[in-house]
Amino acid sequence: MDDWKHGKLYAMVVCPVYQLPTRASQIYQQAGARSVCIITYTHLAVFVRYAKASSTTKSMELVHEVFKTVESMNPSKDAHIYWQAVNRKSLDFDGKIAAIWKEEKQASVESIQISRDEALGFLASERERIMRFTKEQAIKEVLKASNLDNKIWAIHSVVDNDLIGLG
Repeated sequence: MDDWKHGKLYAMVVCPVYQLPTRASQIYQQAGARSVCIITYTHLAVFVRYAKASSTTKSMELVHEVFKTVESMNPSKDAHIYWQAVNRKSLDFDGKIAAIWKEEKQASVESIQISRDEALGFLASERERIMRFTKEQAIKEVLKASNLDNKIWAIHSVVDNDLIGLG
């Protein structure tokens, strides 16, 4: 997780909130043990907006405090412990952050809902498209999805390569 730090004290990984484990994961344990801060795009948006509301220097101070918080944690796989520490440090840093935090959290919730609705709409249209297939089209799609031709080719390509021969 930290091979790319190249001697730096800290590193940050930024992810969409919906891709992060919510209960337990070794990524949280590794984050604390290796001084790699994991944050969401929402956290990053809060840091950027705080820089505009306060100053770049104050925002960098906040980021540094979050780094130190992650570094000082007892390594644990518990997501709740990790996020409680990161979120609490961010919110306690300056009173201005609470309002920004609330707005960005709401934007994140709305964004996730929009993404879900789009994905579900796409899948519904795919289901409708598939339901209109003829029998021949359906068979063709199943064969394509199962990748049988490539599997048959792979089996035919297996030969004795003489690696275990004696001479």
